Amino acid sequence: MQKVRIVAIDHDKGNVIAELHRLRIIDLRKSRLSLEDDKPLQESQGIAEMLIRVNGALQILKPQPIGTERHIPFHDMEKEVRGSESLKRIYELSAERKQINDEQQLLSYAERVSSMFSGIRIDFSRLKSEFISYAAIEADSGALRRFMNGSKSLKRAEVIEKELGKGKHLIFIAYDRKLKIDELIKGKGFNEIDLTARYLEGMPEKAHRNAVNMISKNAERLKQIGKELDELSVRHYSRLVNLQEMLGIEQQRAEASSTFKRTERTFVMEGWIQKKKVQELESVIESVTKGRSYVELLKDDELAPTYTERPKFLQPFEYLVSFYSTQRSDEIDPTWIFILSFPIFYGMMVTDVGYGVASFLLTSLIIAKTDPEGLMNNVARIWRFMSIFAILFGFLSNQYFGFQLNHYIFNYQMFDWLKDAPAIIAITIMFGVTQVMLGLLLGFFNNWRRHHKKLAVSRLTSMVTMAFGIIAVSGAFFGAFHGPIVEYSAGIAIVALLATVVLSGQEATEIVNLITHPLSYARIMGFGLASIIIATLINQAFTPRLSDGIIVFVVYLIIFITLHLLNMILSIFEGMVQGVRLNFVEFFSKFYIGNGIKFRPFGYKRIHTKE
Repeated sequence: MQKVRIVAIDHDKGNVIAELHRLRIIDLRKSRLSLEDDKPLQESQGIAEMLIRVNGALQILKPQPIGTERHIPFHDMEKEVRGSESLKRIYELSAERKQINDEQQLLSYAERVSSMFSGIRIDFSRLKSEFISYAAIEADSGALRRFMNGSKSLKRAEVIEKELGKGKHLIFIAYDRKLKIDELIKGKGFNEIDLTARYLEGMPEKAHRNAVNMISKNAERLKQIGKELDELSVRHYSRLVNLQEMLGIEQQRAEASSTFKRTERTFVMEGWIQKKKVQELESVIESVTKGRSYVELLKDDELAPTYTERPKFLQPFEYLVSFYSTQRSDEIDPTWIFILSFPIFYGMMVTDVGYGVASFLLTSLIIAKTDPEGLMNNVARIWRFMSIFAILFGFLSNQYFGFQLNHYIFNYQMFDWLKDAPAIIAITIMFGVTQVMLGLLLGFFNNWRRHHKKLAVSRLTSMVTMAFGIIAVSGAFFGAFHGPIVEYSAGIAIVALLATVVLSGQEATEIVNLITHPLSYARIMGFGLASIIIATLINQAFTPRLSDGIIVFVVYLIIFITLHLLNMILSIFEGMVQGVRLNFVEFFSKFYIGNGIKFRPFGYKRIHTKE
């Protein structure tokens, strides 16, 4: 990456911004020059207002198929949005619909209350007096008894009770205003009824008829509004989406200059660009400004942003690594190693064709139903890729939901987890040794590039300690090696260990991990073996057979499917979690710092518009 500085006259600012925005090749940064800060372009506030107006209209309308249209000049957008009668009508209809919906709630309440009072001769319009107060409550049978028992002590109070059905009762009270009737009602399980609510006027039957009629009229009007909004959606939704995108582009361009510096007649912008595109940048700026500018290549101690390019099907792995921590631009990219190792670890831990096929189908459904940019979708794409390796290792170990079926096709089995357990655990530990050694080697290169020479060399001495320590231990305790090689290896390991301590106290504290981290990879064998043993036990105990009778067959089938589902979920979960852990903890800790800054080019990814 190369940091650049562009200086041009203020007259060309808009054209420079528009061209760089179109190219998407520069990651803008705030300049540290001791000049006055620039401001957003003058039209920024107006664009924001128009964008809010268009976004609001799109929330009101129903989504429709979206066509692609050409980007129009800003003054044409402004004229179209500010003078649009259609937008005005959309907001008018939306406001009217909200008003009617609010009114419908009040009418529904009035309709319900007036229905409850049917048969009781009262006039809602006359429930106002200087001396008498009125209250109404809805209560169940128990609450009704408590109220009636309490109301016996009240004088100058009239109580009317009406059964509403389903154990509910209406209690209407007329009482002297001096009585503390609230003490009988508050917090006693009663549902108070608001007798002053809007549309409660006249006798109950009349209030009920009026409410029902108004509800019906409002419902009809809501249908008309919905129909008109649907017509507006068909005519204008696509165009409004196009305008939304165009205004978003204009807004980014208008606000870009807030990162610039300025003098009386010039502006200064800085940013990062790929080195291979510097010549293209110089040519574009020269053309846009007609030579009234210059591009300066800067030498800066600022950490450059990280730029990566990967095939689309591998991008979720980069997403997962960046979710852990974004790679720094001055360290070796570990994503490719992660892409290679994670599927192998996962496949060995799940190691079942049936579980692999089931998870492949499930993840395909998740991918189809979730946001392509979201976490769930990215995890599902990784999971689906992992499923292929679960199928592969399941075939190699001859496991199909715990059954061995290869002999029906051709008799082949590479791994027998029960018979070859010692060999498999040795293989997994060797995976650990290899990956930890590779991590130390990458740590050497990263630290050397950062000029941390002692720390870099200590990574090499750690590798020597680990390599010769393994030879010494395997020879002394397991008889893998014989003769002087064991003693020589032990001596070299001790010398390398002392050298590590001298070179770097930081690396010396990690010596214990050189033993424990490779051994952690034995969990691959452990979880794979556990999955196979559990599947085998399920098959032995609950494989359904028609010879046992239809009822027993159905019960056993349900148990069989349920237990295999639980074992599959456990295997998949452990395979994902442990596979990620082995890479992020045991491997990445040897070299990876992270906390980098992702390269984010100034630009807009067009979806519904074109230049």
